[in-house]
Amino acid sequence: MTATNLAALMKILMTVLIMSVMMTACSKPGVDGLRESFAQQLAANRFVKDFTLSGDELRFSGPDVQGGVANWRVRIDSAAIESNTDPGKPYKGVVKSSWYSNDQLITPRGSDSNLPLELTSTGLAQDCWALWNEAAGKWEWE
Repeated sequence: MTATNLAALMKILMTVLIMSVMMTACSKPGVDGLRESFAQQLAANRFVKDFTLSGDELRFSGPDVQGGVANWRVRIDSAAIESNTDPGKPYKGVVKSSWYSNDQLITPRGSDSNLPLELTSTGLAQDCWALWNEAAGKWEWE
């Protein structure tokens, strides 16, 4: 192989590599990843104990609204990804979920989730959202 042919081959390989990286970086995140990030965010909460995940159902023990401990079940009802105007955070992921404390559905009232503050401190509630951090390649919960 001549030096000219080698240079041309290297140029083609570099172009393919750059295009591959750009396509990966600019691709829209998937709904499954949003659901997984929601579950990871809940599991990482320091007040959540004995966390288990089965499909779209998350179970754990944690604080109740009276200051005691409850058995919680969270069901992810829907997840959607919308466009966002911030170029560094071009997508907004919206998750709607049902939260049960000791098998009792906890329903929000207006902007109040009626969930213990300890459980909402990491940005999660019945209707919550995250922004996709393009540079980091991950969801950031608000």
